[in-house]
Amino acid sequence: MATKTSPKLPPFMMVDTDKVMAAQQRNLDAFASAAQIVADGFKAIAQRQSEIMQSSVDELVSAGQGAFAGKPADFQPADQMVKAKTAYEAAVGNAKELGEIAIKAQTEAVDVLTKCVMANIDDLKTAAKAA
Repeated sequence: MATKTSPKLPPFMMVDTDKVMAAQQRNLDAFASAAQIVADGFKAIAQRQSEIMQSSVDELVSAGQGAFAGKPADFQPADQMVKAKTAYEAAVGNAKELGEIAIKAQTEAVDVLTKCVMANIDDLKTAAKAA
């Protein structure tokens, strides 16, 4: 009766488990870091939105008090148009600012993930050359 021997694997099929575990840990760390960056971005957006809302309410209350302080004859449509234009420009500026915060967080998160992927590719190239 012949004894069974395990087939010998070619070198390219050999797996260095320590390198695989290190790569997986790097992946987990990168995803955790990217998630934290995105969470911080959302927090910054929420904080800025709150500040914008508070400022808008303060301006609205101030404008309302000013409107009732004058006489009807003091009402100037041109002044109201200037105020409307200023308010619109501020709203557009605020929207751009919030968008920039979101884009910055997204870019930073993608950069973290890209570095991780590139490190994994470099490891694979090194392993392929060694095989």
